Amino acid sequence: MKEMLNRQINSYIVSSILAFVIGLIMIIFPKMSVETIGIIAAAYIITHGIVLIYLDFKATEYYVPFDGFLPGVFSILMGIVLCYKPSVLPVVFTIVFGLWVIASSVNVIKIALHLRYTDLPWLLMLLLGILDLIAGFVLLINPFASTISIIVLTGIILMVHSVINIIDMLIFKRDVKEISKELKKQLSEVTK
Repeated sequence: MKEMLNRQINSYIVSSILAFVIGLIMIIFPKMSVETIGIIAAAYIITHGIVLIYLDFKATEYYVPFDGFLPGVFSILMGIVLCYKPSVLPVVFTIVFGLWVIASSVNVIKIALHLRYTDLPWLLMLLLGILDLIAGFVLLINPFASTISIIVLTGIILMVHSVINIIDMLIFKRDVKEISKELKKQLSEVTK
C-alpha cells in the first residue's frame, strides 16, 4: 500500500508542478492569444482529469479517502470545451475552473477531516483546503471581468492551488508510512 500511495503522491506532485508552470505562463504572458492559452490549458486539464479519475479508481481499491472523480470529470469537461472553442476561455474557464478548484478543495478538506484523529498535520491540510475553497469562490464572484484580468487572476489562483497541492502531497509523502498504517487499520476494521 505504501508504494501505491507514493506513486499517487508523485503523480499528483508532477501534475501540480505542470499546473504551476501554466499559471506562471498566464501571468507572464497575459496578452498571449486566448486561443493559444486555451489550447495549452485544455491539454493539461484533460490530462489532469484523466489522472484524477485514475487515481480515484486506484484509491478505491485500497479504501483511501480520495475523491478525484468529480474534479476529474470537471477537468475533462472544461478541457473539451476549451478544445472546441478556446475563445470562450475568459468566462467559461473562470466559472468551470472556479468549480473545479472548489471540488478539489472539498476533497482536501474531506481527507484532512478523515485524518483528524491521527498525529498527522491534518489541521494544516484543513486550513489549506479552506484557503483553496475561498480561492475557488473568488473566481466565481465576477467571471465577466476583462480578459487580461481573468487570465492573470486565473494564473495566480492556479499557482496558489498548485502550491497548496504540492504542500499537501509533501506532507503525505513525509508521513506515508503512518498514513499507510492508518489506512490498513481502517481497512481491517471495515472488513471485519
